[in-house]
Amino acid sequence: MTTITEAVRDVPVACLFLFVRRTDDLANACQQVEAFLAFCRSRQGDSFANERFLGVWVDEHTVTSLPQEWVWPLSATQTLLLTIRETFALWGIWSIASIEAVCRETNEGMGLSHNLLLDALIALTQENTGTVGAYSPVFARGTPVEQVYAEINQLNLRYPLRIADPIYCDPDTGALSLRDELSCH
Repeated sequence: MTTITEAVRDVPVACLFLFVRRTDDLANACQQVEAFLAFCRSRQGDSFANERFLGVWVDEHTVTSLPQEWVWPLSATQTLLLTIRETFALWGIWSIASIEAVCRETNEGMGLSHNLLLDALIALTQENTGTVGAYSPVFARGTPVEQVYAEINQLNLRYPLRIADPIYCDPDTGALSLRDELSCH
C-alpha cells in the first residue's frame, strides 16, 4: 500500500499520462502526441501545454476503457481519487490524459508519483480485465542517467516484469524520445 508521504502534497495535482494499445504503437504514438503537445503549446492557456508528463501505460484494454475517475486506498484511513480531467485520443490506438489526484478525506490535491499511479493502474486493470500492462516512466530530458537507472531499478524491484524502457520528454517543447533514439544523438 502507498502511504500519503509517497505522494507529494500541495503541488499542482494534474499530470499527463499516455495510454497506448501495443508496444508496436509506441513510437508512432509518441510522435503523434509530440505534435499534439506542440499544437497545445501554440495556444494560450491550453491545459495540456504545461503539465508534467509522468508515464506511459501499454495495455490494449485500458486505452479504450479508462474510467473518468477511480479510487485507490492510500492507507487504512485515506483514499486517493484519481480523475481524468481531459483526454485526447486516436481512438483505440492511444490516449493522452490529464489526471488529477485528490485525497478524498482531506480534499487536498496531491502530486502523482510513478509508484502511486502504477499501483492504482495495476489494481484497476486486474480488476477490470484480468491483465496487467507495461509501464514506461517518463523523465525530463537531461535527467542524469544515474537517477534514471536508480528509479528504473526501484520500479523493477517493486513491479517485476512490468517496467519497460524509459521515455524522455523535453519540458520546453513537449518532444518525446524513446531511449534508443536518445543514444543515436
